[in-house]
Amino acid sequence: MAKKIGLALGSGAARGFAHIGVLKVLDEEKIPIDFIAGTSIGALIGAIYASGISAKEIEELVLNLDRRKTTAFFTPTIPYSGLVEGRRITEFIKSMIGNPNIEDLNIPFAAIATDVMSGREVIMTKGSAVEAVRASISIPGIFTPCKYNGDFLVDGGLVNPVPVNCVRNMGADFIIAVNILPSPERKTHKLSIKGKGKKHPVSPVTSEIVNTRLSQFLKPVKNVIDNPFLTLTGKLRTIRESPSVFTIILQTIAITEYQILNLQLKHLKPDVLIEPEVEFIKPLEFYRGKEGIVKGEIATRQALMETYF
Repeated sequence: MAKKIGLALGSGAARGFAHIGVLKVLDEEKIPIDFIAGTSIGALIGAIYASGISAKEIEELVLNLDRRKTTAFFTPTIPYSGLVEGRRITEFIKSMIGNPNIEDLNIPFAAIATDVMSGREVIMTKGSAVEAVRASISIPGIFTPCKYNGDFLVDGGLVNPVPVNCVRNMGADFIIAVNILPSPERKTHKLSIKGKGKKHPVSPVTSEIVNTRLSQFLKPVKNVIDNPFLTLTGKLRTIRESPSVFTIILQTIAITEYQILNLQLKHLKPDVLIEPEVEFIKPLEFYRGKEGIVKGEIATRQALMETYF
């Protein structure tokens, strides 16, 4: 009796385009997928694939996205429960798959979200596929929560970054999991402020040193009086060098998700774990799809070489 293969696609924002590379190789190797569970970007790619669109076709859609088009997804709203209301993301999903119910997709599918009020995991296997994906990708603090069946839902990565258990419960007895979350140590988007000087050995404090340091301390005050414009430009420079609010939110969530994932994988071991090396892609660089796809292909080919179905 043939094994039922389940695919668990993890969260990771723009790095998630690596999922397309994974699917491309699975298509090329004619490995059938019987169940798909996805979290966040994994839910988006998974739903599109489950609707009957091939990985190659998804790749063509993604390669048409440039910086201007992806920026348009983030339509600002009044910042009450999120900075972006997500309407254009919803329209983008509908333009690709229409507005089917999850139970009508070609492949059994589940999207994972988090109830922001209770913290519980919400597994969506029925109802609007578009709304389910919209809920699963709602990064807290950036996207407004999605109201779904009376609950306010946000990114599923907060509770289940790579939904191995979910796809197993759907009926899979052989699980391929894709993790695109880099460890905090491997991240390339450094949060440190530029311009930090080298450390120097401590020297005895003399009156001359005190006077020099006092002069340096008072210099900004003199600048305010003599030339407030210079002070303003200095502050703007510091702001530019600091991480943005988007970066801080995304990095904080990524660190949390990585710790949760580590705990989960110790108990819920998939048969195949694919981990594309996409840490060089920043979370909001959705225009770098080609690089992510290539890394997904490389990692999948390597994993399949070591796997016996």
